[in-house]
Amino acid sequence: MELVHVLAVFRHGDRSPITGAVGTMLKMSEGDTAYWISQLASEASRRRLNALVAVHGSDSDAPPPMPGGVWPKGHLTEQGVADMERRGRAFRRRYQVFLANMNIHDVVYATSTNIRRTILSAQSFLAGLCHDIDGLTSDNPFVLHTVDPKELTPILTGHDYRQGAQHAREVALSTLSGYKALEDAVKDVLGIRGVVNWASCNVPLYLLREVLDCLQAHQLPLPNGMTSVMYESIVHHAAWEWYMFYSDAQRGQRGFLLAMRTFQSLLSDAVEMAPQRRRLTLVSAHDNSLVALVCALQLHHSSGIIAPSYGSML
Repeated sequence: MELVHVLAVFRHGDRSPITGAVGTMLKMSEGDTAYWISQLASEASRRRLNALVAVHGSDSDAPPPMPGGVWPKGHLTEQGVADMERRGRAFRRRYQVFLANMNIHDVVYATSTNIRRTILSAQSFLAGLCHDIDGLTSDNPFVLHTVDPKELTPILTGHDYRQGAQHAREVALSTLSGYKALEDAVKDVLGIRGVVNWASCNVPLYLLREVLDCLQAHQLPLPNGMTSVMYESIVHHAAWEWYMFYSDAQRGQRGFLLAMRTFQSLLSDAVEMAPQRRRLTLVSAHDNSLVALVCALQLHHSSGIIAPSYGSML
């Protein structure tokens, strides 16, 4: 059996938190904001990567890249740039024989959601992938194709997500021992206990998890009263909620239909062009893209419930 093509989908790299506040006790202060501004990808890194990897929209009318968060929230950090470059170099070593003596411009196709952090992550990964290739220069840059996020991510309404979260909470309360205690403890830490209808309100664990992940990645302290055990429980349960939601054909999975058509089209194009031309397709997307794709392919039954970390790849 011969390998003729590789399609790799990865999450963007390390970023600043998207959510500014969860409850009353976890809020981004002026000092926090200043810290995250200091951690964002440098202007020098952006200029270097823009020179090596040119960004092209899906058509001439494509809008400019979306911020993905109110600045400085949701933007790639310098740590994210460095890590994605390392991942690109490691990927090249893994497929060194497969890509040997190939013109990288001819055999690699890369696409990204039209959001700044995924674009910069893809540029960083490609810079690492092509770090020892003389043909990649500012005069002959690699081309990264951007698409509307709906083509690579689940697209659902706020109502859909709220219904899914409420359903997950009901299932957790009735089937998962220890969930009620975790929920109450989290409400205490976040300052939610005592507000109107606090006993029945749904704790947005996926929003909380993304903020906590950012703190952990930068070795910043967790909120007062939150232990490392509680953090791990939050991460695990937030992942459980997502896998339940995105594996449900009537809930999260139906919002991934367009993205699945995009992946099918990418594979079809690759098969038609391989092995003479395209050998590698790279997709820079988001954590929910990976979870929804794993669920659509029914891989979660064997892979288990894992929250995709920064740079995770399928």
